[in-house]
Amino acid sequence: MILYEFEIKEILESIGLPVEKSCLLNYPIEGTERCLEDLSPPFIVKAQVRGWGRGKAGLVKTANSIDEALKISREFLSRDFRGEKIRYVMVSEKKAVQREMYLSFMVSSLPPGYLLLASKYGGVDVEDLARKPGGLLRIFIDPFEDLRDYMVRRVASYLELPYNHVADMIYSLWKVFRDYNFTLLEINPLALTDQGILALDRKGIIDDDSLGDKKLAGIAQRYYSELDALGRTAVERGFAAVKLDGNIAVIGNGAGLTMATLDAVNDAGGKPGFFLDLGGGAEMERVKEAVKLVLGQSHIDRVLINILGGITRCDEVARGVVEALRETGNRNVKIVVRLSGFMEEEGRRILLDAGIKPYDSLEDAVVEVVK
Repeated sequence: MILYEFEIKEILESIGLPVEKSCLLNYPIEGTERCLEDLSPPFIVKAQVRGWGRGKAGLVKTANSIDEALKISREFLSRDFRGEKIRYVMVSEKKAVQREMYLSFMVSSLPPGYLLLASKYGGVDVEDLARKPGGLLRIFIDPFEDLRDYMVRRVASYLELPYNHVADMIYSLWKVFRDYNFTLLEINPLALTDQGILALDRKGIIDDDSLGDKKLAGIAQRYYSELDALGRTAVERGFAAVKLDGNIAVIGNGAGLTMATLDAVNDAGGKPGFFLDLGGGAEMERVKEAVKLVLGQSHIDRVLINILGGITRCDEVARGVVEALRETGNRNVKIVVRLSGFMEEEGRRILLDAGIKPYDSLEDAVVEVVK
């Protein structure tokens, strides 16, 4: 489940991490706007969405007064984002930032474990950071070990910050990541201000299996109350799924991978119409049900399946795709599959035997599904 930014901010505040002062508005604004009186302008006004790309969609703006912040908030609450109505707006005090950096923790499928990513450059998409020489530091964390001090010192050195200025922040984010069962926790930017290091913009995805945890009760209740019939069906089958307003469905194994694939389709000029995360270790039957769910959406005429095989076997994925097409009949929907990792050769053979061309690279697969 993709969290709202304000939900992540509340979690960070609960453990004492330094964040900016903010006010949460919802519809109707009247009755919720009084909290703005406790803030000092200028403000950053951010629509709260379950997804990436709100900045490019014009859903983050600056306001110099309470009246301007309210005007922008009303505008945001009248809009939608990728087919989903915007329900919340967060207004925050705009901080004077000396440096913007990037920090994230995520689950790694191949090899299995965790990744700590850091960059000297904040406010930039992680895909762009990866293409910049020296733009991204990657540290693998063994799943049977903890975050080690030498790793934190390596990050501090890379970011050119004193260890004692950033260590508490890194350890605290790691604790939140593990305690709340995040699959992705991203701070972008991690900002150096005159008040010290602040986590100024937050993104995160939590494993759906953890929604029964008591400390997530409020977040889970909000999430389930917003689900439509399709969302409830996906949850019942154990998928994380979001209906969007385009025509291309994206299926992946792992929320971070699926979101990155969604962004790649967007960047190539495609219009995503469905997001479905299989999770890890998906077997043939689970893949079949996921593909059938996607093919049942009348607005979808193209499907991109992007699999990095670690605990997920590429041959099981291929069998699931083929079986779903056999049971439903391919209603002239273009199916593009990219397989990489465990049992990929067998998976590709199964697809070829069924008349489906497999792709080695995500770039080639995206070009094919968009054209």
